Amino acid sequence: MKIIILGLARDDIKEIQEYLGEFGENPPKKFRASFKKFCNQVSDMPYMFNQYEHNQNYRIAIIAFDYLIFYQVDEKKGTIQIYRVLHGKRIHEPLLEAE
Repeated sequence: MKIIILGLARDDIKEIQEYLGEFGENPPKKFRASFKKFCNQVSDMPYMFNQYEHNQNYRIAIIAFDYLIFYQVDEKKGTIQIYRVLHGKRIHEPLLEAE
């Protein structure tokens, strides 16, 4: 399936990269590698990750540094849409409604 990274998720990723960059070269590299691994896995097996318990419209995956990827599968379009990439310690519900 094709992966589509939506606007807020793109912003999230940019902010994460900038933040992790403050700690040297390796953290952003580790994050990118983990994100790429997620994309490869989910494109082959879109339902491998659980539904988000607070909003069943989303599936959720955990990647490097406890970041969470919130996504939806669109079978008709053959796409996986990534809505947000947020740290696990943030309150997610209002941030998901912003999309």
